[in-house]
Parts: sequence; structure tokens; C-alpha cells
Amino acid sequence: MIKPICGGRTRLPALSCLFITLFSAQASAEWYFRGTPNSWSTDTMTAVSSTEYETCQSFASGDANGGPRFKIDRHGDWQESYPTSDYGVAAGKSYTITFYSDSKSIQVAEVASCDESTGGFQSNLPSLLFRGTPNGWGTSELALIDDNTWQVQINFDGQANQRFKLDVNGDWSWNYGDNGADGTLEQTGADIYTAVTGDYLLTVNDANLTYTLESVACSSNCSGDVQALGAVYSAAETRFSLWSPDHSDVQLILDGQSYPMDKAPDSNDLTDVYSVAVSGDWKLKPYYFVVNGNSVRDPYGRMVEPNTNNNIVLDLDSTDLPGGWSARPVMHAREDAIIYEVHVRDFTIASESGVSSNKRGKFLGMVESGTTYNGVATGIDHLKELGVTHVQLLPSYDFGSCPDVTDSSCYNWGYDPRNYSIPEERYSLTPFDYENRVREFKQMVDEFHKAGIRVIMDVVYNHTYAKEMFEPISTSYYTPTDLSGTGNSIDANVPMVSRMIRDSLEYWVEEYNIDGFRFDLIGIFDYDEVEEWGTHLNATFPDRNLLIYGEPWNGYASDPRELERVRLGTIGRIHEARVGVFNPKFREAIKGQNDNGGCNPGDCYAFNNNPDTWRIEVGSRGALRYSNNANTNIDLWDPMFAMDPEQSINYVSAHDNLSLRDKILQWADLNGVSRDSGYLRRIQMFANGIVLTSQGIPFLHGGVELMRDKQEDHNSYQSPDAINQYYWNWKIDNADVYDYYRDVIALRRAHPAFRLTTWDAVNQHVTSNRPRYGVVVNHINGAAVGDSWSEILVIYNSADNYTHSLPAGEWKVAMEKSDPAAGNGRVVSGSVVAEGTAVTVLYRD
Repeated sequence: MIKPICGGRTRLPALSCLFITLFSAQASAEWYFRGTPNSWSTDTMTAVSSTEYETCQSFASGDANGGPRFKIDRHGDWQESYPTSDYGVAAGKSYTITFYSDSKSIQVAEVASCDESTGGFQSNLPSLLFRGTPNGWGTSELALIDDNTWQVQINFDGQANQRFKLDVNGDWSWNYGDNGADGTLEQTGADIYTAVTGDYLLTVNDANLTYTLESVACSSNCSGDVQALGAVYSAAETRFSLWSPDHSDVQLILDGQSYPMDKAPDSNDLTDVYSVAVSGDWKLKPYYFVVNGNSVRDPYGRMVEPNTNNNIVLDLDSTDLPGGWSARPVMHAREDAIIYEVHVRDFTIASESGVSSNKRGKFLGMVESGTTYNGVATGIDHLKELGVTHVQLLPSYDFGSCPDVTDSSCYNWGYDPRNYSIPEERYSLTPFDYENRVREFKQMVDEFHKAGIRVIMDVVYNHTYAKEMFEPISTSYYTPTDLSGTGNSIDANVPMVSRMIRDSLEYWVEEYNIDGFRFDLIGIFDYDEVEEWGTHLNATFPDRNLLIYGEPWNGYASDPRELERVRLGTIGRIHEARVGVFNPKFREAIKGQNDNGGCNPGDCYAFNNNPDTWRIEVGSRGALRYSNNANTNIDLWDPMFAMDPEQSINYVSAHDNLSLRDKILQWADLNGVSRDSGYLRRIQMFANGIVLTSQGIPFLHGGVELMRDKQEDHNSYQSPDAINQYYWNWKIDNADVYDYYRDVIALRRAHPAFRLTTWDAVNQHVTSNRPRYGVVVNHINGAAVGDSWSEILVIYNSADNYTHSLPAGEWKVAMEKSDPAAGNGRVVSGSVVAEGTAVTVLYRD
């Protein structure tokens, strides 16, 4: 490029030369570099444009007040300077520093040297470049620091087959390696292998062609001993740490300023971590990482600006509830749980919910008390009245769908996570008040606890919204072959990926007081990985009785590690980690096919469709293994799979597939039964009457107690509110169904005989038989398990009325027909008639 020179050979008009002179004088006088390299005096920055200024500075070890650092000062009088706190850099390095006056942001790029020439030093080579695995075989320039002496500092990450060579021109035409691995270079020699890790100074003598590697001690902004990933805040400094196994070019962008991140020593089972501590109070400031030139969110982020890559630095102490946590509801055994699955928006979005208009479909709407519809309780008061012990919230973390928080009509279940450990902004009253967003979630959990209800989170660690979430950091986050059906399944066999999941789980329990986790597609994970998570959580929170369970299948994928994954046949092996799974065999035995009215052979017990009563028998006994031996190999889909009743989550319907009511209606259409038939209402009660009187942990799809339908939409993940919302008139129109569910729940909670806690207890104290077609009978020794009823008979009958011969003596009827209160303790002896499509329960005092 030809530079115009006033008065020179290439002339400009005098006015133009005057303008350039004035502009240059103004620009050069406006912004100054001040820092430890120039003892805080003023170095004029070069104007690159009207808003961009640049300088190159070499930093030594700092001064008496701290490490190497600087600020950018306007006018050189400290009246206006940036950033607020000194900008710290690493010692012994040179940087090109760019300041943008419009945004007041700073960008720092490490360079080999600020010298524009060789400084008069003698050399045999015109230049020298480091090229190897640490820099992706790119070019890192060595600086000529003395006669024939070249140096560069390299961060070695210790990866397998770590190696490098030295290149003169950058095109491999003139390069050096080391054939003898003896510190002597040969032209076109072999790759130089090294197992070192961390920052090393490479020194090359081009006179005798020798080289050395010397470890460099960190003196400022050091990566340090990393205790946790993400942003760890204090008022004095915040440490930012990121796992980056593939790339060493890692930067933090904090509040518009760039900070290089150095590799930290492996510690606390954390490997390949890049870290930087930035002094100052960065509370509520935005940040993100740049890895190999790509901006990414923090996988460990604790808050995020909606629909951006900007995570937010949080002071979690500022989000504590003013009165602290209320007492957690008491739960003596996991089998005491009765789980109720509910979507935050569905539950209260309708005006008939009675919830305040601004809280409908929000975290705080879930727990607003005193709401009614035409005299019946709604919202949280409905759940208290129903008697469930746990709510399982559909995804409530930060998800990708419906990114525009102002779009109040957009709907999604939320099975597309972006940040695993952040409350979803759409359910917050204040999505941009970051501390209050956290506090709202905590308040919701606390109000549920006050109501005697524990809180389970539906977590989706099996995939992300898109590969852009983690792939720019490392492809190691994802499995080579998709297992989730989304194209981006997470690979927890990578130790640091597994650690991320474990740390996220622990964070939700520790910070948000969560009581358990329902894993979406837990079947894509190895059972020993899941075992490690469960063991760690239960050891860390031994008094919590956390519930941990999931779906023991993948996203319809062929998996070469099938035998290692969580399946019915493998979950028993990790029973000591207190992890369970949904029981699809019991579900299908009761209900049949999930997305239509059909029945596979042996299914549809609730519909009396030639059912296989053996599966009803083993399901009602908690799906226990045939033998009390976790190491016995069984079929991966054996209906007898549990080593403990708590491992079987018994259910008929959930958010996926048809609701129970819609399934019943489609069955009726296939079988010529009127949709108005009272028989269909009996099926609605009978199906979950079985679940609620079986051993194991019962699970209810929210609204099933109201005979909820979703207009036969079997996959309503993005259907409108008209399909998904609760219509609270259901509670009035279907009061008989609601009363049934409430009363059977009360029966279960009152009697520990329905909630036995070990394989031995069920084996010794529950006797089962199938006396005829369609009938299963469980005889429970209540006295032996501390129940107020000394003996209990539970009769399931899917067919016509059945007369059951009773053991000698008087019995009392607790439950019969389609009304748990119908028995009212009436006394019978000799025999009892157990009606069809009903659960009958008898007892002795």
C-alpha cells in the first residue's frame, strides 16, 4: 500500500494533509496505555480507526502491588479509564492490546514479541516457527532473544502422541526434527515427542542446532488448583474454568474484555481444564468462552441471559431465601413416595385455575395457595388434597425451544436443554432479574416442602438442544453414533462428561434443595456410570432419601454397548446406588399399546383383553428378581428385574404417548364400546388402582385423577395450551374419579404393607396366586411388617364378578367396586364377591 506523504512525491491537497495531521494528533492523544511495563506512565496507543486503538506491550513480573496488569486511560489523567479493575495478564509474555472506544471493550492477543526487528541479534535462520499437536500444527513464532537464540512459551496439554517440529518458512520446505530424541535437531528430522504437561519455554540455538524445554512457573492470573468448573464467584475475584481436551486456544470474554486462559494442573479428578482468576467484583456481569475462535456458553453456567451465549456471574449467597429453607417433608423410605408428574405451564395457565394472572404458567403459580374453581381446590391445594408426596416437574432447566420470552403463546415440553443447571426463563416472572429468577425457583421448591410435597426434576442429560452447545469445545461430549434420536447424544463414558452430569445433579440438590431426578432416556448411559452418580449423591446427602430413576431405553437406536447400558436386566446390579427405572412391562400388561387403542398379546389387563395375569402378579410384587442375587444374568427386558421394590416405578401413563383417558377412548372405538359408557370410567380407576396397591413406587401422570384428556394427541410436546392445559371443570365433572384416586392414595399412605422396602420382605410376607382367568390375589402378612392390619387381601379382577373363598374367620372390606369407601369396614366371612374391573381390599385388625 502506498502511504500518502504531505509534500512528498505522492501529493495530496494541503487541506487533506491538514485533516490527516489533525486527526492523527487527536487520536494519538486520546487513549493511553498505562501499566506495569511502563511503570504506569502514558504510552500513546495507535489509532487503527476512529474507534479502535492498539499497542503491543511486553510484561515482566508486575510490581510491588501485584502481577503484570494494565488499564487504558483517556487523556492520561485517570479521569476516565478502563476496565474498572486492572486487567491482569500472564508474566513473561507479550500481547497486542486492542481497545474499542465505542464499546469500551478490550481484546488481548498473545504474540511472540513486540519487537519489529531482530534487535540486532545474529542468527543463522530468517525465522523459526513451532508446529505441533499443542497448537493444532499451526504456526507459533519463536522470538530471537539473543545471538542465535530463539524462544517461545508453549502450553503442552499432555494428549496422547503429543509432539512437535520446528519450521522455518511455515510451509514445511525447511524444517527440523530430532531423530535421536537427544536434544539435537536434524533437518527434516523425526517428530519430537514429549509427555510434559503445562507451560514450557522452548529454547532453540540455531548455531549448534540444539533445543531445550523448561517448565515455566505461573506468576499472575495462574490457572491454579481448580476446585470446580464454571464461574466460582467471590467479591475479590472470580475464577473461570472450562474443560477443553482438544484445544489450547481458550479465552474468557468477561463483560466485553478478553482474558487468556491457561491450562491448570490436573487435580480433584479434573483434567484438561483451562482456567483464569480475574480480580475484582464481577457479580451479575456477562461472560462466555472462546475456544479455538468459537464462542460457547459455559456448560457449568449457573445463569444465562435469555437467548444469548452470555452466561451471568452469580453470587449465590444473594439468592438465598430470606427465611432460609423450610423443613423438608419427612420420608422414611423411598417406597413411601407417590409421584405426580406435572408441567409447569399446563398446571395453571388456564384462567379457571384461579391463579393470579401474572403467575399463570410460572414457577410461583405452581405454589400459589387458596385457589379454587367453582368451589373445588385447584393448584397446589389440589395436590395437597390429593395426597401425593412428590411432584415431578417436566423440564424446568434452561431449554432451547420458545427462545423469545415475550412470546407468551409458544409451548414446548422442554426436552431440548441448553444449560443443564439454570432455571428456565419462561417460567420466571423476572427472566432478566437473574438473582430473583433463581430465588423464584427456590421459593417454589420451598412452598412445595411447606405443603408436605417433595420436588423431583425431569433431567435430560442424554442430549442437548443442538451440537453447537458443546461441539465447539470438544467432540468428546457426544457419542459417535446417535443414541437419543435427536442427533446429539451425550457420551457419559468420557470421564469429564460424566463428571459434568454428576456435578450438575449435586448442584441442584445442594443449591435448590431438589429431592430427586427423573432421567430422560437413562438407557443411553452405562449402568456403572449411573451407579457412580447415585452412590455419590447418596453419600453426599445421606439424609435425603433422594429418588433417582429413569427410562431404561434409548431413542430407538442400535447400541453396540447394549449389555452395558441401563436396562431392566441390568438395573438390579446397581441397587445399592438406590437407582430405579420405569416398569414398561407392568404398564403394557395393564394398558396395552401406548399410542393407539390396540393390545399386544397378553396386554390390556385393565380392558380384560385375554390378559397375561402372570405379568400383573410379578408387577404387583414390585417386579422383584426371581432370586435375590444381583449378579445373576437375566434377559434385558425381564419383567422380574428389581433387587428392591424401590427400583420399580409403576405407572400406566405419562406425558409421552396417549393420556390414559385418550387410550381408553381409542380402545372403545376399536371394540364397539360407546364413549359415554360408564365402563370406561371404571377402567380409568381400575388401571391406577392396581398401581397404587402394588409394591414399588407408584407414578401418576398429572391430571389422570381428573380423567384428563389431550384430545387424543399422543405427542403434544409443542401443541398449544388448548391441548395441554388442565381444564379444572374436570374436577367437578369427574368427581367420582377424583375421589377414587384420593381415597386409594390415602389407603396406601396409611398402610406400610403396601410399601414393603426389601426383596426379603416381599418374598416372605406377600403370597400371590392366580385362582382363575383375570384374577390375581396378593395375601400380605401385615402384622409381620408393622401394619395396623394384621392380614390384607388384595384382589385384582379384570373379568366378570369373582367369588373368592376367604381364610377362616371374619374379614373387613376396605375397598371394593369403583369406590374405595364402599366397603366401609363391613364384615364378611366365608367368601366375598370381587367385582370385575375393580380392586378389592380386605383386612383383619
